[in-house]
Amino acid sequence: MVRILSCWVALLVLLAVELFLTAAGVNGGIGACAGLMALLVAYGFMRITRAPALAFIFAIGGLFWLSILLALGSLDSFTRTNFPVGDTLSSTAQNPRTPPDTAP
Repeated sequence: MVRILSCWVALLVLLAVELFLTAAGVNGGIGACAGLMALLVAYGFMRITRAPALAFIFAIGGLFWLSILLALGSLDSFTRTNFPVGDTLSSTAQNPRTPPDTAP
């Protein structure tokens, strides 16, 4: 029980450090805190070093698929382009192919 509580307290401390680094604008430290949190969960809660080899293989496979899914999810924001919307794009004077309105 002491191990679980100490891991939980360490996670809370790392969360406080991560929030402080976010407010300070230190981007490199945020990733380091997140990595330490992941290692703390793997070694503290999951006890991955005492687990059988198959559990370790599945943990590595889970990290592999997580990296693939995060990479695919980031493709949307990396490849998105913003087009300005206004009168210049919606006017029919610049687009001669659009037939004029014939409503009375």
